[in-house]
Amino acid sequence: MSRTTTAALAAAVTALVAIPATAWLVSSPGERTASRLPFANEGTGLAATDVQAALAEISGRVKAVESGQAALQGAATMQDTRLSSVRDSARVQESRLESNEVRVASLESKVEEATPRRHRLDYSDGATASNPTPAYAPLRTVGTFAKAHATTSALLVWNTHVDAAGDPGSFCDFQLRVDGKPDVEDEGGGGGRAVVYVPAGAAAGAGTASVAAYFARVGAGSHTVSVWVRGSARECNENYGNFPRSVLVEEGPRG
Repeated sequence: MSRTTTAALAAAVTALVAIPATAWLVSSPGERTASRLPFANEGTGLAATDVQAALAEISGRVKAVESGQAALQGAATMQDTRLSSVRDSARVQESRLESNEVRVASLESKVEEATPRRHRLDYSDGATASNPTPAYAPLRTVGTFAKAHATTSALLVWNTHVDAAGDPGSFCDFQLRVDGKPDVEDEGGGGGRAVVYVPAGAAAGAGTASVAAYFARVGAGSHTVSVWVRGSARECNENYGNFPRSVLVEEGPRG
């Protein structure tokens, strides 16, 4: 109930109390009805001039105030409902934004993985293996490279010069490896191989080599590139004469 209505009620009650008792006592029973009792409305804010009308006016105002309060409560409830709806919508939007951020991060990661990363491992000294065996054995370490992603592959390209010294028909088989392993599960197979034979009627054979090896299952991190050799020749030489050589390493998406 508002302060104005409360003040009006207080003033009305005061005015009702102020009705002369003698007027009530001397009046006849028929005249003692509320509708015939005079009401002093000065200062009350009411228009009624008798008690019954004043009570009716006050009751009407109270109902109006109560109706207004109910309307305000209804409006407040509606606002709460709208705010709750807005909050729910905001949560949905936040969830969508988070989902989009995850998708963007995934796409960025895929784009980064699809972008080739290249390394070049340089060397210039020669390497020799005397009396190699039929099984591969380490000949030299070329260098190391860092692989950024676990889901990418590594392609190695090697250009060099190889020699074999020994009986005609003997050979030297050189192979590129990563972390001491060929690019296939089979220890005796794989790519990245340069093979040279001693021709008939000669004591040695030589040739240039340009080979590649594809490593599809090399994890992220640091890896070592090396050259291994096997053969039946008396001596196997790689880069005889100490020329500048290199192994190119390219990290890229798996084929």
